[in-house]
Amino acid sequence: MKIRKLNKILVPISLAGDGETAFKQAMFFRRRLSANITLLHIVPSGSRIGNAIQSDTVRGLQARAMVRLVRFVKIHFKGRIPENMKLRVEVGQHISKIKEIVREESFDLVIINKTKKSNSLIDKFKKHSVDRIVDDSICPVLSVENRWTNRGVRDILVPVDVSRRSRDLLEWSIFMGKLLNARIHLLTALLVKIELERSLAFRKAHIMKELIMREGVDCKVTIVEREEGTRLNALLLGAKKQSSDLIMVQGHQEMIFSGGQGEKLVTGFLHSSSIPVLCLGIEQDSFFSNLLGSRNSSPIKYEVSN
Repeated sequence: MKIRKLNKILVPISLAGDGETAFKQAMFFRRRLSANITLLHIVPSGSRIGNAIQSDTVRGLQARAMVRLVRFVKIHFKGRIPENMKLRVEVGQHISKIKEIVREESFDLVIINKTKKSNSLIDKFKKHSVDRIVDDSICPVLSVENRWTNRGVRDILVPVDVSRRSRDLLEWSIFMGKLLNARIHLLTALLVKIELERSLAFRKAHIMKELIMREGVDCKVTIVEREEGTRLNALLLGAKKQSSDLIMVQGHQEMIFSGGQGEKLVTGFLHSSSIPVLCLGIEQDSFFSNLLGSRNSSPIKYEVSN
């Protein structure tokens, strides 16, 4: 039996002034869910030459970073640090250190600031930081840029790819709808010329809607009809016409079956959306059951903290 929760949240932040949005988004979940927040600042590791000197230097950088992190938090909380907030400074390479901590510790959610796109030729061939963190994260990752859910989450847009299994997406839609008292808005695309009600897109979306509403969560369906272009482009176009507070997309666990379409959907929404995007993690039991083609499903237990 699965127990879903969002009680333990990791928030990597920069002290250079560009980590403010992720911090504010984390404070929303702290207030709304009474969640425990770990603010993480990573001091870049230097050369291995002169290990003794290097070690002293790193310890000094680490201590100074902690002082700045404490000051950053106290400014927002009238000179004190809340009981359910932990401050942490680590040394290492930014992306690999975050992935290591997420992999080895039981966090329920990671909230990160989305990096700005670069115009340099070298950076065009590199994966963005958010992509590298999302790629193999076991827990969900919430990416924010300039907008965060300061007025609450009333509508969650959920793009549905009819070519992929959607059990995790369905379960998380029910969980998040209950957790935040939000409406789930399923968005799917029809790319072939066929009567709408006979299409797989229509049938799958409405089956999901029925199951979601059966759990007491409000739900609506929007189907984008296009006879040209890709499913991703249709979904991105449909999303731009909706007014939502949060977008929730399926993780990468089925990329092996979809020829990379799952990854394209995730990265497409990550880099085109101005509102927060929640990327579901790779759930190990779900991943292996998909490999085996299992249709068995176990009951789900939902934990909602008020």
